[in-house]
Order: sequence, then C-alpha cells, then structure tokens
Amino acid sequence: MRRTIFLIVLLSILLWAANAFSWSFAVCGDSQDDKDGIFPQILSAVDNSDMEFLLHTGDMVSNDAPGEWDLYREATARFRKPLRVVIGNHEIYGGGTSEKFAERFGLPGSSWSFTHKDTHFAIVDNAKGTFPDNTLAWLDRDLAAHAKGKDGITTLIVAMHIPPVTDRFYPHGTRSHYEEKSATLLAILKRHGVDAVLSGHEHMHYVADWEGVKVLISGGAGSPLVPFHKYGYYRIDVENGRVRKTFQRVRPARKSR
Repeated sequence: MRRTIFLIVLLSILLWAANAFSWSFAVCGDSQDDKDGIFPQILSAVDNSDMEFLLHTGDMVSNDAPGEWDLYREATARFRKPLRVVIGNHEIYGGGTSEKFAERFGLPGSSWSFTHKDTHFAIVDNAKGTFPDNTLAWLDRDLAAHAKGKDGITTLIVAMHIPPVTDRFYPHGTRSHYEEKSATLLAILKRHGVDAVLSGHEHMHYVADWEGVKVLISGGAGSPLVPFHKYGYYRIDVENGRVRKTFQRVRPARKSR
C-alpha cells in the first residue's frame, strides 16, 4: 500500500516537473544611431545570462546602406546566441526592400515564424506602416498550424516592428486604415489565444493589456528616446503559457561609472 502511494506521488512529481519548466529570452528594438553604446551592452548582457536568444524588433540600421550594415555586423559579430530579427521601417529606407532583408538574414520571407521549446513565434512585416491583407491571412494560417496544445505548444507570441493601434496607443508613421487593420489583427490574435505582441518603433518602453493580449513596446536599444524614458530591453520569462516581463535598464556607456 505504501509502495503504491509512493509510486503515485513520485509519478505526480515527475509529471509536474516535465511540464513546469520555464525559460527566458530578451527583446529589444531601435538600435540605429546608437551614440551611447547601448546595443553592445544589451548583446553582452544577454550573451552572459540564462536568456536563450535575443529578439530584435527592427530598426537595426538608419537606412539600407553598406556602411550601416557593416556597423551592425561589427556590433553583433561576437554574439554567441541566436539573434532573431524583425524588419523595421528603417531597413527599407535608402532602397531597402522586404526581399533584400529576408535574403540578408537567410529568412524564408520578411514575415516568418519559428518555434522555440513550448512557444511559437510569428514575425509580421508591417514596416511600411500597414497590415496587408495577405500578411494577415498568412498570420492566421501560421497560428492555426501551430495551435496551442499541438506539438507541445503552450504559448503564442507575435512580433512586429510597429505596434498596433489599441484603445490607449496610436503609433506614428502609419498609413490610413491602420486602426481598422489593427482591429482585424486583434480578432486573429484572440481567435488563436495569442499571449503577447512584441514591438518597437516608438523609442520608449510600454506595456498594456489589449483585450487580453499583452502588448509590449521595447524601443530603447540605442536610438534617441522620447522624454522620461530609459535605455534598456525586456527580459521575457515563459512558463507554461504565462509570459512575464522585466525591464532591464542599460545606462549610456560614457556614464556607466
């Protein structure tokens, strides 16, 4: 009897341990025009932590010029962990295109997806300040193909450069009908139970609840900030379908004494 109880308890512990694991990654954006050495500090901090990769939400360069990309490659050359990228509006300045961006990073397209452990990430290209119908249709299909409960997926995260319009936030530099398209996006996110939307573009940090979907803006990786905001990035912890964020401040290199 005691042996049976012991085995039941042991099995319960093993099942709990198999499912109750957590892991973390980092998210930052807008590292172009970094005059204060912020982005290299973020790379170093992530590289020397338990965070498993860095997600960059776009605007890595000021424009699509060889010299700009040389600086980006130099900054990231020693980074040992995966660096996941989102196309930003600055990546299409100076003759850049979505196709050139995807080719540069060896991606299947500028909208793409990947799965890491129990979490599926869908990367949306809205760098032109709009959500094209074909992009939203792709997102709907991708999330359906990687539904929660399928192949061990417990968490869904969508990333894009420009944040959507919410009831409390309206991003700059968008095209007409962006608010309407954001409503279509929200319907897709809610239908599939997406946990969080990660973005940049606005040179600030901001977190809000958008009808049950966490919206996070991480735009402090080096570009000049809006007033009263600090440089830094977010640590994202994922545990059994829960997404927790922690802001990690980074001080300008010339003042870090």
